[in-house]
Amino acid sequence: MRFSRRGALWLWLGALFLFANGFFVAKVPGATRPELANVSAAFVLVLYAPSAWALGRWLGLNRAVVSLVALGIFAVVLETFAVKTGFPYGRFEYGPKIGAKVFDAVPWTVPFSWPPLVLGAFAMARGFAKNAFSLIALSTLFLIVFDLVLDPGAVSQKFWTYAQGGTYYGVPFSNFCGWIASGFVGSWLLWQTTGMRDDVPAPLLSSVTLVLAFWTSVCLFSGLVIPSVVGALALALCARTTLNSSSFKKS
Repeated sequence: MRFSRRGALWLWLGALFLFANGFFVAKVPGATRPELANVSAAFVLVLYAPSAWALGRWLGLNRAVVSLVALGIFAVVLETFAVKTGFPYGRFEYGPKIGAKVFDAVPWTVPFSWPPLVLGAFAMARGFAKNAFSLIALSTLFLIVFDLVLDPGAVSQKFWTYAQGGTYYGVPFSNFCGWIASGFVGSWLLWQTTGMRDDVPAPLLSSVTLVLAFWTSVCLFSGLVIPSVVGALALALCARTTLNSSSFKKS
């Protein structure tokens, strides 16, 4: 399954809209105040939909649901454990801006916010990988690249905070070590469903493209230089994959 011209156009128009929205969030005081948590949560669900839909078209409804549920449950369990213990990301706490908390630890939106990142990283990695190990390893690497943008942006808006802060715009090094572990497991879980199929659909990148457009903008207009550059490079890679999606066979 490839991007149609219309699909690619709508994707990047959506990315431009979210980039503009990122300026609003970064520059307008109170744009992400707790009273608007339902709006932020709705955005999470909207951004979840494109890649989830692409996965369903690719794998079929049943297998897609199994994959998404497995990734969502893993995200909730790991994040809850991390909030309670500080491992593997470091001591951190979610704020009230992205939905009510479950288990008094993580927002209910967590199982919808992390899987699209895994899907996007996996699709991006498949364009370079030659075997299962390189696919999982590259997918993990791309997830860390995404988080180099997302985490400092979210910390700047107090979506979550680290108890001891961190040298990377308030994010500690331990967080990225944790993402190596969680990213590897998440990529492995997805690989268990898909294997080394050659027909990984480029539209799996849709959600992460939109997410990156928003958070790159937040970082840029919040003065976070390195995350802004990383985000721009990641978006360029998404654009490359979109333009070259003919290299993915139709499913």
